[in-house]
Amino acid sequence: MVGIIIRRFDSNVRPGVGQKGKISPAGYAREAGVKFFATELRGKTVMTEDGQLLGILEDFLFDLKTGRIQSLLVAPAESVETRLFQTDPKGRLVLSFRSMKAVKDVIMTQLAD
Repeated sequence: MVGIIIRRFDSNVRPGVGQKGKISPAGYAREAGVKFFATELRGKTVMTEDGQLLGILEDFLFDLKTGRIQSLLVAPAESVETRLFQTDPKGRLVLSFRSMKAVKDVIMTQLAD
């Protein structure tokens, strides 16, 4: 299944509930009945699953026939080597929507090896 995965980031240490900095498991947004607007994701930080900062989500590319999101356009962080990524004419990273996972205020992505 491909889609946005909703997870909670536990930022506080609470005995028996979670540890600081841990991402608690959850399911696909569609299965949980969660709905949101794509615009709610704009401005969120985009990181890899291993914690590398990629940048800030600026915009989306849509399939005009289906209306589905195909890619996310990310303004790269200064530390990102943009030559390693597909970019648009404005220099934004073009990342596949299929690899995206939303984690509360941070969007995580899985990069291909």
